[in-house]
Amino acid sequence: MMRMKKSMLLIVLLVMMSSLMAAMSYSSATVTSAMTGSVTSTNTALLALHPGAHRAAEIQDGVLVIDFNKGGDGASFGLQRHSEYVWNELFTVTNNSENMVYAAIKTENNLPKGITVQVKSGTEPWTTINSLKGIDIAKLDIASASGSQHEVKVDVKVIVGPDADFGNFAPNLVISGEAIK
Repeated sequence: MMRMKKSMLLIVLLVMMSSLMAAMSYSSATVTSAMTGSVTSTNTALLALHPGAHRAAEIQDGVLVIDFNKGGDGASFGLQRHSEYVWNELFTVTNNSENMVYAAIKTENNLPKGITVQVKSGTEPWTTINSLKGIDIAKLDIASASGSQHEVKVDVKVIVGPDADFGNFAPNLVISGEAIK
C-alpha cells in the first residue's frame, strides 16, 4: 500500500512538473539570421533580361530599355498608322535560379488607342499583352539554370491601327517570374 502511495505521489509530481514546464515555454521568439544579396544590372540578375541584336533594345543604367523608334543607324523615327512591325528575338529572358520558372509578360500604363503589342517565343502563337484594362499576359515556362532550356528569346510585334493618335507612347514592359513547384 505504501509502495502504491509512493508511485501515485511520483505520478502526481511528474504531471505537476510537466504542467509547470509547459507554462514556462515561450509564446513568441525572435531569431536573427544573416542574409546577403546585391542589386545588379538586369542582364546579370536571377531573372535576367538581355537585349537582342536590334538597336531597339539595349541596357541603359542597368535596365533593359526598348525604343521602337530606333532605326538602323540609331536615329529616332517612329511608326506610321496602318502598319505592323516585328522584332524577332528582341530580348531574351534568362532564368538563373535553381527552379523552373513561369514568366509572365505584360504592359503597364495602358497603351493608347490604336496601338497593340504582342509577344511570342519560338513557334508559339502571338499573344496580345495590352488591353484597355491592362490585363492580358503572355505566359512562358523557363527551365532552371541547370536545365537545358533556361532562357527564352522573345519576339515582339507592334501593330499601329488606322485610328492611332499621333504622338509618343511609353508603357512599361513588365516581366515577372514565379517558381513552378
